[in-house]
Amino acid sequence: MTPIFYAGVDTLSLRQLDLLNAAPKGTAFKAFRRCESQLREGVDYFYLPADKHAELIAQLKESQQVYATTVNLLLLTRVGYGRLQQLSAGVAG
Repeated sequence: MTPIFYAGVDTLSLRQLDLLNAAPKGTAFKAFRRCESQLREGVDYFYLPADKHAELIAQLKESQQVYATTVNLLLLTRVGYGRLQQLSAGVAG
């Protein structure tokens, strides 16, 4: 799986996380929403609104790195993915 390089770091989209974990569509998003208040934007994840990042989102849709239904893009960093896993398992770190 090819990471998405953004803001100087490798990130993964929610689609990539679902694929990585062999989980149904939406699983990574639901986990993110449950833990969002404990994650730091710009460190653990990046939120890219469609009105400012339409070209990048279109490219990622074309390469199938994000879901075709993606409007606004959410990218998790390696650190953020680790935190998400810890928080989802109930082990705050």
